[in-house]
Amino acid sequence: MRKVIGTGLLLWVALPALAHDPDSHEREILQASELVPWCRQEAEARYTARGETTYQWSASYSDRGNTLSVEGRLRVEGRDVKVECRIARGARERHASISVADPKG
Repeated sequence: MRKVIGTGLLLWVALPALAHDPDSHEREILQASELVPWCRQEAEARYTARGETTYQWSASYSDRGNTLSVEGRLRVEGRDVKVECRIARGARERHASISVADPKG
């Protein structure tokens, strides 16, 4: 009987934790300025994974209606790379898109 009560109590305590939203740690982007760090990190990660050095990030941001956008430039191994990111206002980070125009290809 004690095991049943103990198991029941354990489930009662554990269920709220199991029902926790797994996406709650992911930010919602509400302003274009909030997209800038995400855009930079994503662009830098692409080149870091290829073993290339990145530096001199610069960006401007804007919003048109519900579309938030960032236009950035990143210096990679001596060349300028154009980076564009977009997301709908209020969407989670994973729904953002990134476009990289690298003269190297």
